[in-house]
Amino acid sequence: MTELNSEKFPWMQDRAMTALFKAFPNDRLRFVGGCVRNALWGEPVTDTDLAVALKPKEVMAALTEAGIRYIKTGVAHGTVTAIFQGKPYEITSLRRDIETDGRHAVVTYTEDWAEDAQRRDLTFNALYANQEGQVFDPTGQGLEDLNARRLRFVGDASSRVKEDYLRILRFFRFLAWYGGDSKVDAASLKACRENRSGIKGLSAERVWSEIKKLLLARDPSRALHIMLTNEILELILPEANNVDGVDRLLKLEEREGLDPDPLLRLMAMSAREPLQIALLCKRLKMSGAETKRLRNWAEDSEPLSLDLSERGQQAALYNSGKQTVLDRTRLRAAGERDPIKSAHWMSFANLAEAWDRPEFPLSGKDLKAAGVEPGPKMGKALQALEALWIRSGFTAEKEKLLTALKLLGK
Repeated sequence: MTELNSEKFPWMQDRAMTALFKAFPNDRLRFVGGCVRNALWGEPVTDTDLAVALKPKEVMAALTEAGIRYIKTGVAHGTVTAIFQGKPYEITSLRRDIETDGRHAVVTYTEDWAEDAQRRDLTFNALYANQEGQVFDPTGQGLEDLNARRLRFVGDASSRVKEDYLRILRFFRFLAWYGGDSKVDAASLKACRENRSGIKGLSAERVWSEIKKLLLARDPSRALHIMLTNEILELILPEANNVDGVDRLLKLEEREGLDPDPLLRLMAMSAREPLQIALLCKRLKMSGAETKRLRNWAEDSEPLSLDLSERGQQAALYNSGKQTVLDRTRLRAAGERDPIKSAHWMSFANLAEAWDRPEFPLSGKDLKAAGVEPGPKMGKALQALEALWIRSGFTAEKEKLLTALKLLGK
């Protein structure tokens, strides 16, 4: 019998869990999914999902009797959120799908743990555990697949995918994070490939969320290559499917101790084409900050080279911005075959990372006080003086620039 040592996992026995399990006695409540999976693997546990063998109305009644506040967050789909000392805990009733449309399901409730397991996506996500740490494997395959780090859909793979096409992206996200080197289950991969067109019906936000999580894995290369050869990656990212670019960036990350950066990895998979990147950002409905970073990288026209002096590098940083130069130089370092040149690009990147943008000491008020009329003439004068200040290495002081202003007037 597989068990979790609850003493090793304080979250299993904390005050909140003790109160919740007391509210649902007789093995009605169990941990399920990622928290069980990750605990068995020794991976960090960030969420504690709970399943209960009661209908939502019964769940709310039990919480009320126990004096625990709750919110009807997803009660239509069987989820009630208990609030204990200000922290939310999702409790979902055991369910059986009776109708699906590729994303949402009409469900009926059950008290059968095996029925609930059959509607879940992957076998190692269909593991349950009680508060004492006893693990339950209703599919009979979850523990075996977990130990082998093998991703396999529960039951008929094609049926699981057709129930929710987001499972295709989740499959590859889990492969990137947890897949190891074991052979990919052929039936599961075939189901993803043959049903890939269903991804088109998913919301852009959900697609981008899954892609971003996949790209955040320590090494997503294997998952991306498999997606590419199965014609899934180009369907999702027609503008960004150069997996070799990610491979080169991963080597740089390992060499330089860089943290995974999903946006930089996406850039490594893309051509620096402004129109294509703009379309990508729009199609995936990226946030304003994400769109700005990607488009700045694609549209930047500042010439960067290893021949630039330190003053020239600082001027490029001022003109293009710290993040854009950092992105461009790290990607150049990753793509450079010559290790010496790669190291020089990283030196440029390190300068960018440590750089603080200086503040131009003049403003329109200063020029107005010096007798310059507001308008196009003032704008041109400010631009000229700022260029002079940049060429000085940002050392020219206000008085010197105002002296130069008099010379410009002549």
